[in-house]
Amino acid sequence: MFFRKITTRKNGKEYVYIKLIENYRANGKVKQRVVANFGSIENLSPNRINGLILSLKKLYKEVEAQDQKNFDFNELTSQIPSLKELLSKTRIMQELRNVIVQEPVVQILDALIIKSMVAPEVKTPIHEVCRQMGLAEANSIQFYNALRRLGEESARIAFIKARLPDAQESGIIHKPVYIHMVNSVLQGNSFHVDVAGSLYSPQNYRKKFTLLLACDEDNNPFDFEIVKDNNELSAKIKQLVNRLTHYLTGDVIILDGKDSLDESSVPYPVAYHTREIPKEAALLLLSQGRAVYEGKVFFNTIKLEQKNEAEIKEIKANLAKVSAGLENIRADILLGKLNKEAQVRKRADAVIKANNCQDLVATSLMKPAKPLSTRLKRRS
Repeated sequence: MFFRKITTRKNGKEYVYIKLIENYRANGKVKQRVVANFGSIENLSPNRINGLILSLKKLYKEVEAQDQKNFDFNELTSQIPSLKELLSKTRIMQELRNVIVQEPVVQILDALIIKSMVAPEVKTPIHEVCRQMGLAEANSIQFYNALRRLGEESARIAFIKARLPDAQESGIIHKPVYIHMVNSVLQGNSFHVDVAGSLYSPQNYRKKFTLLLACDEDNNPFDFEIVKDNNELSAKIKQLVNRLTHYLTGDVIILDGKDSLDESSVPYPVAYHTREIPKEAALLLLSQGRAVYEGKVFFNTIKLEQKNEAEIKEIKANLAKVSAGLENIRADILLGKLNKEAQVRKRADAVIKANNCQDLVATSLMKPAKPLSTRLKRRS
């Protein structure tokens, strides 16, 4: 569902109304209908809109809480023994058990994996869910410490070794590995813990960090490092590369999109953004995805962006609006209201631009049987 502004004119005066619209499918076609009418935009002050948002949030929490309450954990209990047995036979758990020998920690890791498999939609705190499912009797601090163990060097190596057989079969170990440098912010609350395990002195924090994410050429993650201080950047890159090259034979290429690195600071190939690409190289890029021109190598990469839940919902809503708008254009074409390519392209581009989807959606005109098609641009 989404909001739409409807503009009408009467007696020379313009009126703007707000309506809540939803898409639905009927007879194989996407149609729209009005769910609610919010009246004139003049009557919607910022305070009234905020009140509506707060009311929806409250309703959402009530519905979510009811869903969690209705979740039947007993139904899953019978599956847990067989899942634990299957999990114990996986390469990843066998490798982890070689480096994490404390049984309570292993039990928590088992619980985390099984919970994500059988009840991913449950939003209750993870330690409470696992206790209800009979997976692990541990508090939130113990779960946190178990997750920290996964970030230790020995556990990282175990993860890579567990993936090696698959990588060897597919030949990935001989292909290039790309290290993406993703700048981000970690924010939340921190607490002190007393001897009894009680939390006190809550503090808000906001810390910038750089995620070094190593991926294969299909953007499947291999490994990562977190850099909290830019002075540690070169050392962390070296640590990550050394870990990768111990098991992988392909070249390691660092993608530096913001010119954060000095080529002399790291003894590995570093790729930077190219602002001007020679025409000959650009033609090769279109056909091959890679080009060598005047001793320089040019290639395309996929940009990685972190999106929070609200941003993802907004993107999905915008894509739904674009889909509905393009369907309207398609209908006008079939009805003969639009018969010029320039008009169709102009309207389609306007719909995409109005919903901020230029980087997500592209349009192309095709044969009369299918006048207008859309495709999503690859993005991760």
